[in-house]
Amino acid sequence: MEKTIGNRIESEVRKQEWSITEFADAIYCKRNNVYDIFKRNNLDIQLLARISKVLKHNYFKDLAEEPELAELTVEESEKDKMNRKAVSQFFDVMPQVLTRIGMSNRITFSKHIDTQDNAIPTPDVMLPDDLVCFTIGERWIDKAKMSNSQLFSVKTMKSEDGISVDIIENKIYNSVMIDIVLDYKSEQLWEKTMCFVKDNCLHFAKLSRRFFYE
Repeated sequence: MEKTIGNRIESEVRKQEWSITEFADAIYCKRNNVYDIFKRNNLDIQLLARISKVLKHNYFKDLAEEPELAELTVEESEKDKMNRKAVSQFFDVMPQVLTRIGMSNRITFSKHIDTQDNAIPTPDVMLPDDLVCFTIGERWIDKAKMSNSQLFSVKTMKSEDGISVDIIENKIYNSVMIDIVLDYKSEQLWEKTMCFVKDNCLHFAKLSRRFFYE
């Protein structure tokens, strides 16, 4: 058994016969950084989520079931632990949830796209066919620190049982992002959340796909 999460990722990359360059492109990092990933015993949550998706293997579940695998050199905060649990749950249950309620189960990752002046802030994960986005552990509008910007307006929709979804309008591009916090939810709660989105929010979505790469 590999001693660290980096070792395990390297073994899977070799097993699936990815070239280092292709794998780097797939997870949005530089080629040299891939070799650093292979040596590491802890990884950023967003990066590990991208790797899990690309390699079709839920490394968050590995860490949950084999805590000795991580052997973290720094202590994880409770927030980090909950975020790892949340991402693991999301990728385990969301495809089935989406299929059951009749939505596309294609899940992709977002990346920052540079404009002439600034990078366009993007969420962590999205459903590109329905233009629904997710940010890990917090609201996108808070994460991007754009709450007071005149470029954005935010409308929060809440269900009677407390489900909360942000509708974020970009006034420059006349586009709308449906954003949901990717925190820990049971499969049943994720299904209720996505049913609420499907029934009440999708008509707001006018988001231009050109700001997101798969």
